Amino acid sequence: MIRFLARAAVRAVGVVAVSAVAMPLLMAGLTAGLSAAPLPPSLQSFGARQALSAYDLSATGVTGFSLQPMVAALLGRDARPVDDSLTLINFSNSTVLSSTLALDAGRGLDIGARFTNYDGAPLPFLTPVNAPYLALANGGRYTGVTFVPASNLRLRLGASINSERLDRFRFDPIAPTGPLVLTYDASQTKSILGGVSWDITSAIGFDLTAISSERSGVPLGFANAAQLSPKARTNAFGVSAHADIGRGWVTSASFSEGMTQLDQKGNLANSLVREQSYSLAIAKHGLFNSTDTLGFAFTRPAPSMAGSFSSLIGSGELPPLVVSQAAFAVGRAAATESDFSVGYVTNFLDGAVALQTNAAYQTNAQGQRGATAVSLLSRAKIKF
Repeated sequence: MIRFLARAAVRAVGVVAVSAVAMPLLMAGLTAGLSAAPLPPSLQSFGARQALSAYDLSATGVTGFSLQPMVAALLGRDARPVDDSLTLINFSNSTVLSSTLALDAGRGLDIGARFTNYDGAPLPFLTPVNAPYLALANGGRYTGVTFVPASNLRLRLGASINSERLDRFRFDPIAPTGPLVLTYDASQTKSILGGVSWDITSAIGFDLTAISSERSGVPLGFANAAQLSPKARTNAFGVSAHADIGRGWVTSASFSEGMTQLDQKGNLANSLVREQSYSLAIAKHGLFNSTDTLGFAFTRPAPSMAGSFSSLIGSGELPPLVVSQAAFAVGRAAATESDFSVGYVTNFLDGAVALQTNAAYQTNAQGQRGATAVSLLSRAKIKF
């Protein structure tokens, strides 16, 4: 028995020694193989450096679901992030696992755009056009995978968690004590996303997306007038087609449908909201330089989706989420809103300077029959 154990120990030491020598060589060979293999750019597109979209330049895109500046001011000047370098950081990364599979991660991103944007082109619209419900996952912590079995077929699957935790903020010791000093989740959103992109030809392609998102709590910065349900679960899918008509011009058409179950405790007239959204858009990439895009879009948005131009008018800039206003609007025979929008976004000096301009004209704004509205928004962002 002792002899058997000794022989086994010698063999184990030999295996360890051989592995110690062979493993670096194997990993080096694997890395060299991946480097030598022609990896499709779309495999790493999630983590690739992309031109800032219009959403990235908006206030909600900059601050995400974290404490909004107005709310921080109400809490007092001594309420500030514990670590600015960790709290406000935005990042994206793609780690190649094989020639067809990559692991994606990110935080504080425009998931609605980056999830389906395999070519990294700047997107000029403030709100998502082709997959509006994916915006429910914006601004949080994302982890997922990208699978590219063929150059014209791409699949993505991931999960996103977005939470407001007040324990991330420290307060002056002499400030009055209260519930804010305790660990408290004001709002949390959990989302699972999936998508398939298929290019039939070099000029025509289709995208299919789906999301299941659950929100608990009311995000900070929302007034009681918003009549938000304390909990909401949304399941939605979207299908879109795009065509490259040459010289940087791209057209797209999309259809999305979502079903949201609102918390019964909200005393809502209709706790189940089922809505559809349509859009038709055309964009010109590389109008004045290689990093700018001009776009025009006609949209029939989902009435209960906050974060659209119509919600910017009445409530200020809001993070994307489903509100319960549509349940009341249906009882008043609300009209369908139609949005005509134009957007322009450009980046200079490798993203150090970014400019955004968006304008929109709405008919039956916010579901009110005969109401019209005009919106204009311009911003500039400079990195030092």
